[in-house]
Amino acid sequence: MRYKETREQTAELLRLVLSQMARHAASFNPMTYAVWYEYLAGINPHLNAALDARVAQCGSLSDHDIAGLHEKFLAGRDAQMSAHVSANLARLVAQVDGAAIEAGDKVRNYGAELDVYRERLQKDIDQQQLGQVVQSLILDTTRVRYTAETFHEQLRKNSHEVEQLRAELEIAQGLACRDPLTGLLNRRGLDQHLQRDWAGKDIESSLLIIDIDQFKSINDTHGHMLGDKVIVAVARVLQGCAGNRGPVARIGGEEFAALMLHTAADTAVGVGEQIRAAVERGRIRRTEGSDAIGGVTVSIGIAGWQSGESFDALMLRADRALYQSKSSGRNRVTLAQMEMASVA
Repeated sequence: MRYKETREQTAELLRLVLSQMARHAASFNPMTYAVWYEYLAGINPHLNAALDARVAQCGSLSDHDIAGLHEKFLAGRDAQMSAHVSANLARLVAQVDGAAIEAGDKVRNYGAELDVYRERLQKDIDQQQLGQVVQSLILDTTRVRYTAETFHEQLRKNSHEVEQLRAELEIAQGLACRDPLTGLLNRRGLDQHLQRDWAGKDIESSLLIIDIDQFKSINDTHGHMLGDKVIVAVARVLQGCAGNRGPVARIGGEEFAALMLHTAADTAVGVGEQIRAAVERGRIRRTEGSDAIGGVTVSIGIAGWQSGESFDALMLRADRALYQSKSSGRNRVTLAQMEMASVA
């Protein structure tokens, strides 16, 4: 299945998609919805680039624009990608097979040559003959080593190409782990990171949930393209302040998460304040030479992990702290209170 988003995520995407559809001239039909859904879900980066370019060019998308984007980037995509991956994998297999056969032939010849040298060494030979055997053995060994190194290099190159094909296939299947706009992990990538490096381990950790304040107003006032720049700028601040402590992800339209490993809650609050202050100081330009806008702020909720607590429970407490930051005036950091374990 291409679409892996949860019910909650699709509900949020529904809200965002309808908002975008209302701003453009294209009809409200399933094709338009599909284009905007994949755009806002961030699962079709080539579509995103083409749609952004078209909006920059004409301002509003028409039915003709939507039909063209759908035909090029959605319709027939899976079959085309499968054919592309299959053809390239067949080519790589043929390359490895040919290199393996060549390497195998040379190794077998080397084995036969070693048998000849062994027979000669079992006989009485003078120093000159012995020197000839040694020299021949060195040359043959060098040739086989070169063959092995060449085969190893071919395998290394092919492995890199296979990894690239796997990444392309993941994007086509909606399985990519990175947000195409910011380069941060997406929610899927964060979940995979948690399963690999965090789940079931007793690691002192703190979770930050960061939300850009009044982002809809920024989009409505300055446009979608500047809104994207705001998201990218905040992502860079998060990566710079918290990226060396654990995974940082974009988990919603204007919402981010940073899991800080081996970090106590009071330390995380200090990092959260660094993030808040850095975003508040920032100035963002629509284009080079244009006036910069300021006043972008973030609200942050933080929760320190309690032993035995699931990530969902940790995230729920961080979300509640974020809500407190929002309801208390925004542009602030709130630390969730530790919850007392129930006593039987």
